[in-house]
Amino acid sequence: MKKNIFLILLTMSFFFILPLNVHADIKKARIDYSDVRLRKGPGTNYDEIKKLSVNSSYELADVNIIPNEKGCSDGWYKIYYNGNTTDIGYVCSTYVVIETFIEAHDVATTDCEKELQAKGFPQSYWTGLCNLKNKYPSWNFLADVNGLEFSTAVSKEAVGKKSLIQTSNEGYLSTSSDAYNFLTDTFTVKEGSNWYSASSEVVAYYMDPRNFLDEKYVFMFEKLSFDESYQTIDAVRSVLNGRDINSEAQTIYNAAREFNVNAIYLASRIRQETGGNYSNYSLAGHGVTVNGTTYAHIYNPYNIGAYTGAGDGLVWAATGTKYLRPWTNIPIAIRGGASFLASSYIAEGQDTGYFQKFNTGTYSSSSTYSHQYMSNIKAAYSEAGITYNGYKDMDILNNSYTFVIPVYNNMASSYNLPNPGNPNNHLKALNINNTLIKNFAHDTFEYTYYVPSGLNQIVISASTINSKATVIGEGKINLPDQENNITINVTAQNGKVQPYVIKVIKTDGMDMEVKDILENTEIATSDNYMILPIGSSVSSITSQIQKVSASASVSIQGKTSGNLATGDVITITNGKDTLSYNITVKGDPTGDGNINIQDLLRIQKYILGYTDLSGSFLKAGDTNNDGIVDIVDLLRVQKHILGYVTIK
Repeated sequence: MKKNIFLILLTMSFFFILPLNVHADIKKARIDYSDVRLRKGPGTNYDEIKKLSVNSSYELADVNIIPNEKGCSDGWYKIYYNGNTTDIGYVCSTYVVIETFIEAHDVATTDCEKELQAKGFPQSYWTGLCNLKNKYPSWNFLADVNGLEFSTAVSKEAVGKKSLIQTSNEGYLSTSSDAYNFLTDTFTVKEGSNWYSASSEVVAYYMDPRNFLDEKYVFMFEKLSFDESYQTIDAVRSVLNGRDINSEAQTIYNAAREFNVNAIYLASRIRQETGGNYSNYSLAGHGVTVNGTTYAHIYNPYNIGAYTGAGDGLVWAATGTKYLRPWTNIPIAIRGGASFLASSYIAEGQDTGYFQKFNTGTYSSSSTYSHQYMSNIKAAYSEAGITYNGYKDMDILNNSYTFVIPVYNNMASSYNLPNPGNPNNHLKALNINNTLIKNFAHDTFEYTYYVPSGLNQIVISASTINSKATVIGEGKINLPDQENNITINVTAQNGKVQPYVIKVIKTDGMDMEVKDILENTEIATSDNYMILPIGSSVSSITSQIQKVSASASVSIQGKTSGNLATGDVITITNGKDTLSYNITVKGDPTGDGNINIQDLLRIQKYILGYTDLSGSFLKAGDTNNDGIVDIVDLLRVQKHILGYVTIK
């Protein structure tokens, strides 16, 4: 059997193949927070070298924790920070997770792997779980094999408001049509002032259990029933960590015992939702009026029912009598919320933080992907960290815990967080020979462009909507063939590429249809109407058409020269193809080829019902193209006459 050695990241599933002679106990330090300071010595009294980014990983210069001199009670790790043994720095161990090199097996060989395999865990789970089992032998892991396709599960969770995120990393946000506008480069706020839909890549990352099989974040899979052997009042206080709500630690503990809910889970949920601060909106005791009844003070420490904001949660907490409502003081709210979580989630089979965020478990009494407590994509992750820190502070990590971990069908080897850069890879303009390509739209990615048969080169230029995107393929382009496919690649800041393809066809014009000729001009058409600006002449329109196809003939009923007017009819013939269009000159509903007081009076009489406009003349009166002729068009004609605006 061939074995490969992999680097197992304890909270992220990146894998790096290593040489076979690397020892299985080599460790690395992964930074677990943003902007962690690297210092020249083991204390904040030493100068800062630089800031380390979250999820960056470094070789340990010493596997032992260095005693603290100042500023980090947990001690310091000594690391190599530039990939060599000469650049050494110290980082507070509070912000570090240790990664371990181990051997990955295709076939179960150890007792731990065989046990996991028998329980239904695939090979990709073994390394993380066996690491935990080796360190904490009393921990028990159960596989919930749900039979769901992972890609389907992600698609179900990455819609609407199901998975929201607060982040400055635009690459983490969804670009679906209901969440993002490429043209304006803006994301749609889904809740509050800064909650946005998470991208499917981010959803996949947080749904993949293998990303969290480390001693800290595995607690998102902890069974949430009450156990007095370790869920003590001191453990609750440790989770609350001196927060305002610490004064209610006894209430939280009593509620957990009463309703058979993990006491530390309740404390973690309250801290996650409110920060544990009485100044938080949900804990401040705001007044609420519901169905004509006014309550002076309502509390909701768990933010239950806060679907679009904390205000909704207070309305929910004041509505009805179930779960001890209305919650007119904090102790009642704590007990009532514990009752709600126990009966509505834990007793219903959603008995882990993970299953309350992603309802994909086999024991849930609710439909898959429904009845989910929270929309925050990181909620289970964040609460797990709070729980772990509480257990660690109480020195109870060696207690017996049971973790229920989902297993999906057809998972890829890993799911990683995407590039955080802006995702916009659309163009604002695409020009050929300094002219915007006909019918250009930022989300149209294929075009056909005709050129004379003797033309051997064109110049393409483009501009992006987002300034951080880049374009490849601009400049002078040779046309060696009869048909030339030209690709303009637009790369977003996050690295995603959108190609725009232009098929450039050489032609002498004889085989072109009239509509294709017009597609390659600046002349606008709609149905059987040709829409022109004031001052368009017979010669200018004919020149545009014959520039594309010299064989085309143009005739305008009753005119061989001069300016065109509303009501004229133009006929274009090329080879066997002939099309006729009714000409509309915007702002010229009288059909005299000018915009003057007569046009103003004509629109005024139409609005008042004294005269009628139809066909080309009605379209000419609709100067702003909103489909109606009204006072706005009257004012636009007036301002055109006075020289304040120009109708185009």
